[in-house]
Amino acid sequence: MPYKAGKCRLGVILKARRIKIVDFAHQINMSPSQVNDYIHGRKATMSLNVAMTIASALNIRIEELYEWEYVAPSQRKRTKKE
Repeated sequence: MPYKAGKCRLGVILKARRIKIVDFAHQINMSPSQVNDYIHGRKATMSLNVAMTIASALNIRIEELYEWEYVAPSQRKRTKKE
């Protein structure tokens, strides 16, 4: 896997669009604290289902929700299969 999700960009996106966390959370049927946890990195990366829901509500691609970091081959962890 050459890329890994870095910092969540949800807060930046909401701020740029002047969308309040409370309003957005209500729109996607999620608690404001859950949305806030993603924004501030207190939760692991979003599940694919959550990311798709959020991206769809914001009319963006899932990839736009995170900063993506390239993982060089020398930095990748080997699995038992390798």
